[in-house]
Amino acid sequence: MKKRKARQGQTKEKSFFVPKTISSVAPKMTLECADRYELLIGGCKNIDEYSEKQAKIRTSSCTVRVCGSALLISFLGDGKILLSGKISSIEFI
Repeated sequence: MKKRKARQGQTKEKSFFVPKTISSVAPKMTLECADRYELLIGGCKNIDEYSEKQAKIRTSSCTVRVCGSALLISFLGDGKILLSGKISSIEFI
């Protein structure tokens, strides 16, 4: 097999193909954290537990436990939950 050399000043472009088997197992759950005071969780299925100190949120791929103080559900809808308060830990269980 011959290898082509790039001419001076030209760059080679590479493209990558993602097989269906890999793209089909792409994560269904998303987390966005802002300054330890807000956490947006996408792909939510259920709220298993909720208090001022802890929340357990079931997502499409796992359960997320959020611990902190003064936790409050600021938004709930479209499969997303926005938790506000002082977040001390996030655990995947």
